[in-house]
Amino acid sequence: MSFDDLERRVHDELRRLPAPLAPDTLLPRILAAVESWANRPWYARAWFTWPLGWQIASVAALALAVYGTWNLPPLPASVVATSNAGGVIWRTIVEPLFGYVVGLVVLMCLACAAFGAALNYLFLERTASR
Repeated sequence: MSFDDLERRVHDELRRLPAPLAPDTLLPRILAAVESWANRPWYARAWFTWPLGWQIASVAALALAVYGTWNLPPLPASVVATSNAGGVIWRTIVEPLFGYVVGLVVLMCLACAAFGAALNYLFLERTASR
């Protein structure tokens, strides 16, 4: 018996089997999940479905946060010196190596894509052509 005959015979036997039935408990569980999703509290829903008062309050809180961040007092000298030191470390250590790291990441992405294409050809397309 060849592989094609065996495949055809198994296919015919599997087609004769009855379609699987869902368990009797599936529909009540789905309905309960849908009901709990529909009855969740207002703050767990999308922002556009919140009550108007809470929408206005959240926009006001966001505006206050942005305004407060924008108008922060100037930083102390120790923080500015630390920031400058971080910039010096970035320019002397990280920046010269950054191009090599990006190149390595791109090369590894290309290698993963080639490996995935090879696996796709070997395992998926070969079985689909029979």
